[in-house]
Amino acid sequence: MNHAILAQYPFKCSTTVQMRFNDIDALGHVNNSVYFQFFDLAKTDYYANIKVDAEINWSKPALIIVNVNCAFLAPTLFKEPIAVLSQCTHLGDKSITMLQHVINTQTQQLKATCETVLVNIDPVTNQPATIPDVWRKALIAFEGHE
Repeated sequence: MNHAILAQYPFKCSTTVQMRFNDIDALGHVNNSVYFQFFDLAKTDYYANIKVDAEINWSKPALIIVNVNCAFLAPTLFKEPIAVLSQCTHLGDKSITMLQHVINTQTQQLKATCETVLVNIDPVTNQPATIPDVWRKALIAFEGHE
């Protein structure tokens, strides 16, 4: 059974990942917990690639992860060339859903897929808050869809 989370839209952001020696387990594979570091690195790159007229402070209000679903599809080996593809698949009133794929950049083999729901939190009230229009417009412009 294939548990891959497939992309509905083309990926606009690709983040090359430099593998470290300590990312590898005793079997010579990337440890499953390390993939989440790869996904976080790529989220940072994704937000840095979104261009708008005004400077966006992505931490005020704050996007926090409320749900993560990851499917590990094939082992990633030491020194394998990999990248994380990232996209926003859903833009809600107070939440964003991101899809990320780890791929081998030479073979395009899909190694893992991850779907993450992030909620916008007002740092004063610590409650979910509407995503600011500047973020919404920037995400739509970058992705080319709502």
